[in-house]
Amino acid sequence: MYGYKATHHGKGPKFKDGPGGTIVVTKTTSATVSTTVSGTGGVTVGFAVVEAKAEASGEATASVTWGSSHRYQRDIARNKYGHVQYGSWGHTATWEKYYQLPNCRKTQRKTGPVKIVNKETGYRYWETSR
Repeated sequence: MYGYKATHHGKGPKFKDGPGGTIVVTKTTSATVSTTVSGTGGVTVGFAVVEAKAEASGEATASVTWGSSHRYQRDIARNKYGHVQYGSWGHTATWEKYYQLPNCRKTQRKTGPVKIVNKETGYRYWETSR
């Protein structure tokens, strides 16, 4: 039998605010991608007495930069502390290891939890008394 439940796998710092009020957290990311192309070419032409040589080289660089931000805001209940953590949403499942006996029966040897993450990310929020 396998257990399965949705979980949040925190990747960043935890933020805490309160008691009461509003908590606001913003995650900002940016990236730059650059590409450089270069090349060199040359020609040598020889005659009976004279030799001529021509060379050319060139380089081109292109660069793109972008950024994005995600803002999370939540009201905190009166006399409570709000906590926020950014991370990925995924699942926790239970794995099981079996050993097959000579009589073809199986016996369970070990079990344990495994975190299965997916591509969705976001904030997890919870409240405490302190």
